Amino acid sequence: MAGLALGGVEGAEIGPETDLCAALEGLQPGEELILRGGDYRAGCVIRRGGTPGAPVVIRSAEPDQPARLVHPGGDVNVLNIRASDVIVRGLHFGPTASDIDGVRIISGHRITVEDCRFTRMGGIAVVANHTSVRNLTVRRNQIRDSGTTAMYFGCHDGLGCSVTGLIIEGNHIRGVTAPSPQVGYGLQVKLNSAAIIRDNVILETKGPGIMVYGSSDLITMSLVERNFVSGSRTSSGIVVGGGPVVIRNNISGWNVEAGVGLANYARRGLLRAIVVVHNSVYANQQGGIMAPEQGPVEATIHNNAIHARAGTPPLPAERPGLRMIGNVDCSWAPCFANADALDFSPFPGSILVGRGLARAEALVPGDDFFGARRGAPATIGAVDQPKGAVRLGIKP
Repeated sequence: MAGLALGGVEGAEIGPETDLCAALEGLQPGEELILRGGDYRAGCVIRRGGTPGAPVVIRSAEPDQPARLVHPGGDVNVLNIRASDVIVRGLHFGPTASDIDGVRIISGHRITVEDCRFTRMGGIAVVANHTSVRNLTVRRNQIRDSGTTAMYFGCHDGLGCSVTGLIIEGNHIRGVTAPSPQVGYGLQVKLNSAAIIRDNVILETKGPGIMVYGSSDLITMSLVERNFVSGSRTSSGIVVGGGPVVIRNNISGWNVEAGVGLANYARRGLLRAIVVVHNSVYANQQGGIMAPEQGPVEATIHNNAIHARAGTPPLPAERPGLRMIGNVDCSWAPCFANADALDFSPFPGSILVGRGLARAEALVPGDDFFGARRGAPATIGAVDQPKGAVRLGIKP
């Protein structure tokens, strides 16, 4: 560690020959640890964080040549965080052995993991399921060929911990497998945790691309918007296990079950305060938008553009508690410019254009999948105006 001078605000730059874990121990609030390209022996714990407004930062010197944190062996994770006000930026994790996680947040608040790459992880890329965490941001990360669920937030029973103030945005997840009986989610937000989940591209997962479990109260709300989800091999693209939640402006297609599925998970009876509005779903194998035929449900399904395969239902059957308004069945009439080429724009004269219902205008988002301002009346589905094909990468 010759020449490493921590303690100032300018930060210190190190190379792979430096003891990374020791360098992390020396960080002070407001300092950066900058890693030149190369492989670093990891298995580190960040115990000393920053302060609000003066986080500690660990980042790569060159974003195009990220420093790679290499697992040292044994059953330690690549990076554990036990501190608040920490930013992890632009690092490369993986491959790792089974059950070895990339970034595991054990305790702390105001933590950001951004612009990182996770490749062939045997454990979870980013996980927080030990203690309650506030203000966690996970954005613009790339996760490829994950051997288990890619992102996991909150405790399964909703009692041991929760994650609130969670933002999951702009991530690209492609390829999730998992050994039985693991589900293999793209990302999941557990009971009594809540998140804004937006602008993610999630492809080729084993289980749902996105799953939110809802909350025991009617205050803790999640928002799922502007995501592209495709290719779940065993489930729906987006699964709602409970509310309150708003699902809007998403495109979900080519999943083995539905584009959006409501499920009374563990018979908790939490399917209430759910809004599914202005989504486009396409070519899912068992249906467009699905809901359980029995049990309590309270949901509004509004202004969605739904293409269902022959012999499968575009929408759930009418039943008490389901309010279905202004949805358009695209199964037998053309709606999209070229959905098979990922262009879900309405073409000129499409039956989607200008069909939004004024009586439900309070539910209509002001923007669309691309973040463009919607017209009035709004176009049905996720894309309001012609924008071309969806790009399968980090959204600009």
